[in-house]
Amino acid sequence: MGGDETGYIPKSLDAQERFLWWEMDQAIIAIMLIGMGVIAGSMLSGIALGSLAAWQYGRLKAGKHPKFAVHALYWWLPSGVFVKPRVTPPSDQRYFLG
Repeated sequence: MGGDETGYIPKSLDAQERFLWWEMDQAIIAIMLIGMGVIAGSMLSGIALGSLAAWQYGRLKAGKHPKFAVHALYWWLPSGVFVKPRVTPPSDQRYFLG
């Protein structure tokens, strides 16, 4: 075997995709708010609000599971709107008989 094999696996293999300096879910929030600012005729306000919202969302999800947004949408949206799980029960079913 070559002397180049150290067994080191970089942490960046499992990193989420990025757009500029944001992860994709943060970038989607920023781009949506910037687009709403452009539509409303206030691009600078849209950029400021989009950047602030993306930064705050990044702070909210820091240290949490990589699929934090999907888990939050499962609990906050009505069943079947966004996440359609096969095994788990609908999110609005809180009590089980059993």
